[in-house]
Amino acid sequence: MSAPTTARMLVIRDLLATGASVGLARSVVSYSLRAWGLGRYEERALAIVSELATNAVAVSAPTDTVRLYLAIRRGCLVLGVSDAAGGRMPAQRTTVSCVKEIDEAETAEFGGWGLMLVAAYADEVWTEPTKDAGAKWVCAAIKLGVQE
Repeated sequence: MSAPTTARMLVIRDLLATGASVGLARSVVSYSLRAWGLGRYEERALAIVSELATNAVAVSAPTDTVRLYLAIRRGCLVLGVSDAAGGRMPAQRTTVSCVKEIDEAETAEFGGWGLMLVAAYADEVWTEPTKDAGAKWVCAAIKLGVQE
């Protein structure tokens, strides 16, 4: 079987902002990673997407949509979830590169200790504002090909 092409290594799904969407997001990520031959990253990716989707649903209304993003970019598996509103937005892209860099003040700013879990599984975590006022992307990257 040949390696998948980059064009097929992108998934974007819109999900209703309900608790059931967390499981759907996990299923999409699991299926995609296995289809791409990246199953060895599944445990880390599922822990990350579970937390990101849970947080996005929590700050969105049930009639809102959250967006799941999964792609291979620059040698990394990138997972992102956008919420529909809410939360304090960072003034600019905010990066947390390792767990040791997160303190209690930052956990409160970004919504609690879940970021600690995401940062423990990811090589990079960041937030970015969306075009919609008050909404944001929360993203994480896992470097591919790195010994675990």
